[in-house]
Amino acid sequence: MKTMVKVFIDHEHVIKVINLLTEFGISGFYLYEYQGMSPRAWKNFRLKEDPDMTIETIKNHSEPGVIVNTVVRTDRCEQLIQFLEQGLKGIRFTIIGHQVRSIKVRGD
Repeated sequence: MKTMVKVFIDHEHVIKVINLLTEFGISGFYLYEYQGMSPRAWKNFRLKEDPDMTIETIKNHSEPGVIVNTVVRTDRCEQLIQFLEQGLKGIRFTIIGHQVRSIKVRGD
Protein backbone atom coordinates (compact mmCIF):
# COMPACT_ATOMS: atom_id res chain seq x y z
CA MET A 1 0.00 0.00 0.00
CA LYS A 2 1.13 3.58 -0.67
CA THR A 3 0.48 6.79 1.25
CA MET A 4 0.36 10.33 -0.14
CA VAL A 5 2.14 12.72 2.22
CA LYS A 6 1.26 16.40 1.86
CA VAL A 7 3.29 19.08 3.62
CA PHE A 8 1.69 22.53 3.80
CA ILE A 9 4.39 25.14 4.36
CA ASP A 10 5.06 28.87 3.93
CA HIS A 11 6.95 29.82 0.74
CA GLU A 12 10.15 30.71 2.55
CA HIS A 13 10.51 27.16 3.94
CA VAL A 14 9.78 25.10 0.82
CA ILE A 15 13.48 24.41 0.13
CA LYS A 16 13.82 23.08 3.69
CA VAL A 17 11.07 20.53 3.00
CA ILE A 18 12.63 19.51 -0.33
CA ASN A 19 16.05 19.07 1.31
CA LEU A 20 14.51 16.97 4.10
CA LEU A 21 12.71 14.74 1.57
CA THR A 22 15.99 14.27 -0.32
CA GLU A 23 17.83 13.48 2.90
CA PHE A 24 15.14 10.90 3.71
CA GLY A 25 15.76 9.28 0.31
CA ILE A 26 12.79 10.63 -1.61
CA SER A 27 13.51 11.80 -5.13
CA GLY A 28 9.99 12.31 -6.48
CA PHE A 29 7.60 15.03 -5.38
CA TYR A 30 5.49 17.83 -6.79
CA LEU A 31 4.55 21.29 -5.57
CA TYR A 32 1.33 23.20 -5.59
CA GLU A 33 1.06 26.88 -4.68
CA TYR A 34 -2.10 28.00 -2.92
CA GLN A 35 -3.74 30.81 -0.95
CA GLY A 36 -5.21 29.84 2.38
CA MET A 37 -6.30 30.93 5.83
CA SER A 38 -5.55 29.23 9.10
CA PRO A 39 -8.49 28.17 11.28
CA ARG A 40 -7.45 30.80 13.82
CA ALA A 41 -7.71 33.58 11.23
CA TRP A 42 -10.90 32.21 9.67
CA LYS A 43 -12.98 31.74 12.85
CA ASN A 44 -13.75 35.48 13.13
CA PHE A 45 -15.08 35.78 9.58
CA ARG A 46 -18.78 35.97 8.80
CA LEU A 47 -19.47 36.41 5.10
CA LYS A 48 -22.62 37.30 3.23
CA GLU A 49 -23.77 34.91 0.54
CA ASP A 50 -22.20 37.03 -2.17
CA PRO A 51 -19.70 34.93 -4.16
CA ASP A 52 -17.75 37.90 -5.52
CA MET A 53 -17.42 39.50 -2.08
CA THR A 54 -16.41 36.16 -0.55
CA ILE A 55 -13.69 35.51 -3.12
CA GLU A 56 -12.37 39.07 -2.79
CA THR A 57 -12.30 38.83 1.01
CA ILE A 58 -10.42 35.55 0.93
CA LYS A 59 -7.93 36.93 -1.62
CA ASN A 60 -7.27 39.95 0.61
CA HIS A 61 -6.89 38.03 3.89
CA SER A 62 -5.33 34.74 2.88
CA GLU A 63 -1.64 33.88 2.93
CA PRO A 64 0.42 32.24 0.18
CA GLY A 65 1.71 28.77 0.79
CA VAL A 66 3.07 25.67 -0.90
CA ILE A 67 1.98 22.05 -0.66
CA VAL A 68 4.79 19.57 -1.24
CA ASN A 69 3.36 16.16 -2.18
CA THR A 70 5.06 12.79 -2.36
CA VAL A 71 4.03 9.15 -2.26
CA VAL A 72 5.76 6.64 0.03
CA ARG A 73 5.22 3.05 1.08
CA THR A 74 2.72 3.03 3.94
CA ASP A 75 5.23 1.37 6.27
CA ARG A 76 7.58 4.38 5.84
CA CYS A 77 4.92 7.06 6.27
CA GLU A 78 5.16 7.48 10.04
CA GLN A 79 8.97 7.57 9.86
CA LEU A 80 8.79 10.31 7.23
CA ILE A 81 6.30 12.35 9.25
CA GLN A 82 8.50 12.14 12.36
CA PHE A 83 11.56 13.05 10.28
CA LEU A 84 9.78 16.09 8.85
CA GLU A 85 8.50 17.16 12.28
CA GLN A 86 12.05 17.09 13.66
CA GLY A 87 13.49 18.94 10.67
CA LEU A 88 10.77 21.61 10.71
CA LYS A 89 10.86 22.38 14.46
CA GLY A 90 10.00 26.01 15.08
CA ILE A 91 8.39 26.39 11.63
CA ARG A 92 4.64 26.49 10.99
CA PHE A 93 3.52 23.49 8.91
CA THR A 94 0.74 20.95 8.42
CA ILE A 95 1.34 17.35 7.35
CA ILE A 96 -1.41 15.12 6.01
CA GLY A 97 -1.01 11.48 5.04
CA HIS A 98 -3.70 9.52 3.27
CA GLN A 99 -3.71 6.12 1.64
CA VAL A 100 -3.57 5.85 -2.12
CA ARG A 101 -5.80 3.18 -3.63
CA SER A 102 -4.07 3.10 -7.01
CA ILE A 103 -1.32 4.77 -8.98
CA LYS A 104 -1.07 4.60 -12.74
CA VAL A 105 1.89 6.20 -14.48
CA ARG A 106 2.14 6.49 -18.21
CA GLY A 107 5.61 7.32 -19.51
CA ASP A 108 6.48 8.99 -22.79
